[in-house]
Amino acid sequence: MLVRTHALILLSLAVTLPAQQPAGGEAPRVRRTAQIGRVAEAEAPRIDGHMEDPCWVEAPAIGELTMVEPWEGRAPGQRTVVKLLHDRDNLYVGLWCFDDQPERIRSSMRARDARLDPDDRVEILLDPFEDRRTAYFFQIGAGGSIGDILISNNGGKFDKPWDTIWSGASTVTAEGWMAEIAIPFRSIPRREGARTWGFNLKRYVRTRNEEYQWANASQAVSFFRVSECGTMEGIGAIDAGIGLEVVPYVAAGVSRDRSAVDRGWDVDADAGGEAYYRVSPSMTLATTFFTDFAETEDDGRQINLNRFPLFFPEKRDFFLEGIGYFGFGASSAGGSSVLPFFSRRIGLALDGSKIPLLAGVKLTGQAGPLEVGLLDVQADAAGAIDSENLAVARAKYAIGDETTVGMIGTNGDPTSAGENQLVGADFYHRVPRFFGDMDLRATIDGMASAAQGASGDGESFGAQIDSRGREWEIGAGVRWVSDDFNPALGFVRRRGSRAETCKVQWMPRLAEGGAIRTFNLRVALGRQETWEGAAQNVDLAIEKLGFDFHSGDSVFVYWRDSFERVESDFTLFRSSTTVLADDYRTRRGGLQALATEGREWNGSVRLETGQFFDGHSDEVQLEGEWRASALLHFGGGYQTAKVDLGPGRAFDTQIASLRVDLHFTPAVSLRNLVQFDNESNVLGWQSRLRWIYAPGCDFFAVLGTSWQREDDGSMAAGEQALELKVSHSLRF
Repeated sequence: MLVRTHALILLSLAVTLPAQQPAGGEAPRVRRTAQIGRVAEAEAPRIDGHMEDPCWVEAPAIGELTMVEPWEGRAPGQRTVVKLLHDRDNLYVGLWCFDDQPERIRSSMRARDARLDPDDRVEILLDPFEDRRTAYFFQIGAGGSIGDILISNNGGKFDKPWDTIWSGASTVTAEGWMAEIAIPFRSIPRREGARTWGFNLKRYVRTRNEEYQWANASQAVSFFRVSECGTMEGIGAIDAGIGLEVVPYVAAGVSRDRSAVDRGWDVDADAGGEAYYRVSPSMTLATTFFTDFAETEDDGRQINLNRFPLFFPEKRDFFLEGIGYFGFGASSAGGSSVLPFFSRRIGLALDGSKIPLLAGVKLTGQAGPLEVGLLDVQADAAGAIDSENLAVARAKYAIGDETTVGMIGTNGDPTSAGENQLVGADFYHRVPRFFGDMDLRATIDGMASAAQGASGDGESFGAQIDSRGREWEIGAGVRWVSDDFNPALGFVRRRGSRAETCKVQWMPRLAEGGAIRTFNLRVALGRQETWEGAAQNVDLAIEKLGFDFHSGDSVFVYWRDSFERVESDFTLFRSSTTVLADDYRTRRGGLQALATEGREWNGSVRLETGQFFDGHSDEVQLEGEWRASALLHFGGGYQTAKVDLGPGRAFDTQIASLRVDLHFTPAVSLRNLVQFDNESNVLGWQSRLRWIYAPGCDFFAVLGTSWQREDDGSMAAGEQALELKVSHSLRF
């Protein structure tokens, strides 16, 4: 009850207390501005990364950047020149990233949407609505890799797999590295007739572990905080076409089961596509027919060492497009994941097998202060699952720059278990300057579900507050979920519970001159109880106690003291080991060390030991990467848990993975992933070739092969499949 009382008090304070105001009132905010130049279409830059086009000479520069890391407010150690241009079709960004040690520039990443943490890079935020809540993120690395993210909820939610059509190229020179970017106005929604956009930019110098920023160069506020962007001004007339994009695809595949008596190949051919129409500059209508996800990368293997469902992220492009508009409430409040809408419920059965999708329609975007997300999908019948219509509606209204209210509704059950509906409402408010350099964010939501059968009507309530400054982060949350809460299109980790958490993190900077940059201490207190109030879990944890080094390396220890009540027996690991209903008190601790990605190689090691239910377990997790060159990357991981719950109740888990990736150019890559876990005893290999033959146009070849390990240790051939797919974007 102590955690719940403290959490509720903090939540009440978040809603009722005013922000701290300096004496005499707060001075009006002055946003930094950047001027964008105009260029004729015939004189627009060629995107090759060489910066030799005459138009760049006269283009206006946005001004100097300011150091954020490691020392806020200082002049950057390396000079950066950024220029902005546009014509009727594209926004152009020119980057001169000077470096007095060009031989140290990290330029190992080429692939589209690669994690650019190992490389020197520049990140850009664009807020074409100037609503200070939603932004489009673009990044380019010194090796030529480009990537994009849709940011919503003022930096609170990220849609990293989101892709749009744009181009960029970079080159390493004797003076540093330079890059050119072209973003078509047809690629991003915007406010009609706008002459100004929200804008910010950040440069990372990888080997020095330094960061420079254009606007809001503050350690206390994240770069992704859209409300803190500066302003890009001087945008003139643009041509966004009629707003129609058609993306047809053709696909063909062959597959066989090598363990069957008949090992012949099954051949399957398919065609379909998607169409996107910009109803207004800021609202997009998308349709899909005979949707195919053959190119999707395999999920990472997991072994469940508890009784609650595992979470796998969405990776399919159609559902990722505009997914930020469906984000709702305090989804992780109280440490208990609750999502009213989880798109993996559509088109995938509980065992992971595919359910064909016949058609779908989606409307996402903004109309002034109103954000809308609508989705309706018709799933085909598959096995014992009937054809189902599944729908989601989400709306959010902005009351000023820092406050939103919203609603969500879902209809349909993808398991064909009968009717299912959910409705919910949420509220978000941010106080930018709550106390000292700390802000305060508060989110509250409530949901109710209605379903047929034994699990009928149920409800859930969540609330979360967070505050962040230069040295402190504080958070508290509650989540109540009734026994009968059943969002068939959502995700619930645990029903019939009330969870409360409090977390405090302290990150002071150490004095200049040493190897250590930051001391890091994070403590957490959590409690879960039944709907009637009986304790289910109580956790007291030091989640992190250690140091971050100027090199980018880090090391920390952690410790947890837990009480857990198991209400009914359940089994672990191939259903071989039973955990009995009982009360368990456990103490566990561990060590984790991470080597910086600023080197050609990096890795991490985690060692953990302690009590596990009524026994003991030791865990080891190893991960590593070696970027031998921009062409060839190796990566691998291994994790094992040695569990002993007493005589006849011992087992070992193992998960291993190996990656060998070839990145021939930024447009052509071949990724190979091999995975094995000893619970399924399946060895799987996926080889995935992607060729971006033009912006927005892709060819995929995906080969998947599996082997089943038998009791005698031999490997029996399993399923094998080859999928080919071509998708081509046509814009009007």
